[in-house]
Amino acid sequence: MDSVENREEYRVLVHSLFSSPASMVVSNVTGIFVLVYCWVVSGLSVFGWLALIASFVCILRVNTARRYIKRAHLAATVFDIWRWDREFFLGATVFSLTLGTGIFFSFVATTSDACHLITAICGIAFASGYVARNAGRPLFVIVQLLCFTVPMIAGLLVAAEPYYASIAGYIVVYAITNVIIAFSLNRNLLGLAAAQKKTNELADSIRRKNITLDSALNTMTHGLCMLSRDQRIEVVNSRFLELYGLGRSDVEPGTTLDELERRLVQSHRLTPPTARDVIELCRRTAVLAQAGEQEIKSETGQILVVTVEMAGDGGLLMLTEDASARKAAASQIERMARCDLLTQLPNRFRFAELLAERLAEPACRIALFYIDLDDFKGVNDTMGHEAGDHLLIEVASRLNGLLGGRGVIAEGRSVVGRFGGDEFLMLIDVSSAEEAVAAGREVLGVLAEPMRLGDATLSITTSIGIAMSPEHGWEPGDLLRAADMALYAAKADGRNTVVAYTRELADALSHRREMEADLREAARCGRLSLHYQPIVDARTDQVRSYEALMRWNHPEKGMIPPSEFIPIAEQTGLITQLGAWALRQACLDARNWAETISVAVNVSASQFKDAPQLIENVKDALLISGLDPSRLELEVTESLLIVNQEATLDAIRTLRRIGVRFSLDDFGSGYSSLAYIARYPFSKVKIDRSFAEHLTADSTSRSIIEVVCQLALKLGMRVVVEGIETEQQRREIVALGAEQAQGWLFGRPKPIGDLNQSIRRTAA
Repeated sequence: MDSVENREEYRVLVHSLFSSPASMVVSNVTGIFVLVYCWVVSGLSVFGWLALIASFVCILRVNTARRYIKRAHLAATVFDIWRWDREFFLGATVFSLTLGTGIFFSFVATTSDACHLITAICGIAFASGYVARNAGRPLFVIVQLLCFTVPMIAGLLVAAEPYYASIAGYIVVYAITNVIIAFSLNRNLLGLAAAQKKTNELADSIRRKNITLDSALNTMTHGLCMLSRDQRIEVVNSRFLELYGLGRSDVEPGTTLDELERRLVQSHRLTPPTARDVIELCRRTAVLAQAGEQEIKSETGQILVVTVEMAGDGGLLMLTEDASARKAAASQIERMARCDLLTQLPNRFRFAELLAERLAEPACRIALFYIDLDDFKGVNDTMGHEAGDHLLIEVASRLNGLLGGRGVIAEGRSVVGRFGGDEFLMLIDVSSAEEAVAAGREVLGVLAEPMRLGDATLSITTSIGIAMSPEHGWEPGDLLRAADMALYAAKADGRNTVVAYTRELADALSHRREMEADLREAARCGRLSLHYQPIVDARTDQVRSYEALMRWNHPEKGMIPPSEFIPIAEQTGLITQLGAWALRQACLDARNWAETISVAVNVSASQFKDAPQLIENVKDALLISGLDPSRLELEVTESLLIVNQEATLDAIRTLRRIGVRFSLDDFGSGYSSLAYIARYPFSKVKIDRSFAEHLTADSTSRSIIEVVCQLALKLGMRVVVEGIETEQQRREIVALGAEQAQGWLFGRPKPIGDLNQSIRRTAA
């Protein structure tokens, strides 16, 4: 198949042979006419026979072209293409040879100037026609040229007429020129075929990506409508159409807001004033460049929450949530938040509120019982979960009965709650530790009495841990931890017993307090440090940012994991001091780096509780270091965004106005709502490392990463994939559209000294 490199190019070249059947028919008929003309003028029968042969060949060639055109050839095999190629070649060669024979005889067998002239003109014209029509197969052109130029040249030389030899020489030069032109056109056709193939591949890739994006958009729980800069509809998903009772034809691309308002009213889902409110929300957002939200009620009774945000390209992003179920369940959720549905006792959260209220009273003296049923799992396993539920209800009833004034436990302000599972809490007024222990034994006795569960009678044992206030703490958390440690000791003592919090148990609490004191000392003396891990361009490995990670090297205990000391810092409020230090130190370190490299600092939900102080700490760090605010990135997690959303959003916007950028960290590890990406002004989304771990084997992880990348691109955000440890993972995320990556493949966290040395070595 000559020098054709692949099937597609071969198919395109062969297809070009059949691209103009009309010109082939015209040229063949012209050739037949020339032969007939010579026959008529000369009277020689040889021209008649040649005309007959040419006519037969012409009919066969027309039939070949007709059969080719009627068939599809995109999926044809190389052998199929080769058969069409050879069939065309055979017909063209026989026809050219027939015509060449006629030209030869016109010069040799006749003395008619008319025959000589018309055959010479015919030969030259056919040479040009072959080049134009058959350049896809230049070797065909050469064979066809030889089939009639060789006989023509031979006839000119044999005729021995004056100047015919010169004409023969001209024919040689002309034939060579046509061969050169044929190869040139062939190269152009090959280039065109390659370009067409690339275009088709690109179109197919775009089509697949669009299908993926459409699938993602149409499986969203929110209705989505994207508007262009001039406030015309670009994209809507199926959920949007469903919520507003619209058809695809109602909101085609290019639909204006005024047209959308009319469609919303015509769908009988919104009243004219409500539809007008939705459209005005969009226009107000565009004018003020500030997100807006509005709750509306549809004619069908649905409660819809409409949120409009600015998109990265200057357009608008409208999200519609059906909040009907959420609103309808609000009262139930409130009840569930405060009451255990099975036992009807206060749940752990409500009990904590009651405990805090009691501890806030002056001269408070109370005992907290942490009650756990022994081997409750065995009841579930042997008698079934239904029996287990009945057991819990009976236990709750008996504990409530103890509050009626019987025995040691006095009626009044005592309360019982369910902590969870088979664990209960009881709060009673006591005057001494001895009284608390006596009350605990009374609880053991009451719960040990046989219980009737269906057809079975069951006796259970219980373990109880007791903590006292004020002896064991004034804070609910401290008291609960003390009772928990006492319960652990009761379990260790063989169960079915009461254990009060003691000095031995306090050792564990003492260790925690020691850790807290050491942490405060480490913060005061500067024993904490920051290590930096690079965030790089996933394609070029060029460092774009470094994430600051806090480390604590204890002088006696060595490296303390962040998972151990950060919770202590948050619980004690020390996180504010540590966070301010980390911001300041990270900015000071980053000012010595290249201006294209930023620094990322994690900010916890605890720091956002005092948003004004956090904002002040950021401003101070930037002022002291002189760092450009655009080079500081604050990373927040999704857990921060589900509480006190308005205050959080206000703080983020305040810092954004001075140039500080924000990243959504660990996306996909927790609450994972696409609405967070749309609502909050993030410049970057960091996809959790769990997706990278399963990237090569899990198509779901790849699809999620690709969809997040596409949506982030639309909103003007960058995407970082965390946890990249292999080259294969890196290649996968690049193919899915991620711009940046972080992980051990690009470097482990380093202290600033080691990092600066690495930077200097790289620069050198």
